[in-house]
Amino acid sequence: MTVVDIFGKPYYEQLNDIVRNMVDGVISDNEMLVKDLKDWQASDVRKGMIAGEAYYLNKTDIQRDKVQDISWKSNVKLEHGFAKKLVDQKIGYLLSKEPTVATENEAYAKELKEVFNRKFLKKLKNTGKEAINKGIAYLYTYIDEEGLLSFKKFPSEQILPFWKDDEHTEIASFLRVYQVTIYMNGKKEVQEKVEYHHENGINYFVFDGVKLIADVPAGIESTQHFTIDDKPFLWTRIPLIPFKYNEEEQPLIDSIKSLVDNYNTQASTNADLLADIPQFIYKLVNYGGVSLSEFISDLNRYRAVKLDENGDVDKLQATPQTDATEKELDRDRKSIYEFGRGVDTTDSELGNASGVALRYRYSDLDMDCNILESEFQSSIEHLLWFVNQYLLMTKNVDFTKESADIIFNRDIIINESEVITDCSNSVGILDDKTIRENHPWYTDEVEKRIDKQKAEEQKEIEGYQDTFNKVPAKDVKADA
Repeated sequence: MTVVDIFGKPYYEQLNDIVRNMVDGVISDNEMLVKDLKDWQASDVRKGMIAGEAYYLNKTDIQRDKVQDISWKSNVKLEHGFAKKLVDQKIGYLLSKEPTVATENEAYAKELKEVFNRKFLKKLKNTGKEAINKGIAYLYTYIDEEGLLSFKKFPSEQILPFWKDDEHTEIASFLRVYQVTIYMNGKKEVQEKVEYHHENGINYFVFDGVKLIADVPAGIESTQHFTIDDKPFLWTRIPLIPFKYNEEEQPLIDSIKSLVDNYNTQASTNADLLADIPQFIYKLVNYGGVSLSEFISDLNRYRAVKLDENGDVDKLQATPQTDATEKELDRDRKSIYEFGRGVDTTDSELGNASGVALRYRYSDLDMDCNILESEFQSSIEHLLWFVNQYLLMTKNVDFTKESADIIFNRDIIINESEVITDCSNSVGILDDKTIRENHPWYTDEVEKRIDKQKAEEQKEIEGYQDTFNKVPAKDVKADA
């Protein structure tokens, strides 16, 4: 018998140890999700999303950073809503008007107009705002209680996507983490809920900061996305549609935050200077009073003060130098609109600009909206896949091979008088409808009114003809 036989472990125990070590060395799926979740919550990307929304709401860092230790000094904290103005400019320019649904199939066009109703268009506009503020926005596709195809916008900071590719074109699965308020043993508590959406359904968890715990009240897991006539269905694609601001998924705030912070700081410091330095400073020589407060009281009450022998009172004017600050603010403001790709509407020359000059002033805004539109067109194409599948399942109509375009109608700033003159000069060169379509006051309603007007004119002409035909022949004098 060898030493190993006496003191060594039996073979099956050694094998068990090997298996146990292998199992302990493998990270479970839940542990991987926890690690990814913690990394996401601490990431700069998510912090940028939160900052983007905060600056849109004009809640900037100056409220936290500007501290005044001396009690008698002013501590003005001026905030300027540059982020909100730039975001609203882009949304108003690209998404404020109702888009055109273009398809050659009339039945398909009718179905699409029901989907792209005013409720959806409002949601699309808010999705655009979310994308600009946070770099990317998400619409979740679901079937509501009435069996209608619906879309819900998830806050971007709640979503951790797992992409299928490096270009971030399609989502393989995603985590959604959000907080809910519950009452536990009569006390109000905040719970962090986690949903893991994957190709086979959804798993529900509660995150305690360390591990994921199965969420029993939520049902632990779901193997269906919706039911139609009590029949369960599961989308063959992850029903989360990303809408990007740009290819890099970089929010607007990344380009302007330091400039906005500097503008707020400079403006606030300047306001402190103007508030703390009095307009006049009095110089007293051999003042005969007891205290400075007595001097101010006598001056205000009697318009006179007491002086000792050889006493004198002089008034010095305090003129704070703010020119350098004003120049810095002007430079900052121009940089904010340049790198934020917007239009400074306070420009005094903007109102008198010609059509060419206006287009030049709006070129940066137009360029940024071109990029946004390109990203949104790709996302809408993804969205149409769910629309087609829904129509196939619920109405048994197949539009999967039909093409459709959603055309964004921009709210372009133009010089109306110049455009109207150009339209007038085009008579005889272009057909009437083309000229009308390029007129600044043109809408689809114009065609209906023109048809109505033509019908009324024709009716009036026919009335004249009827009257003429009713005149007796003897009353009609022949031409000589």
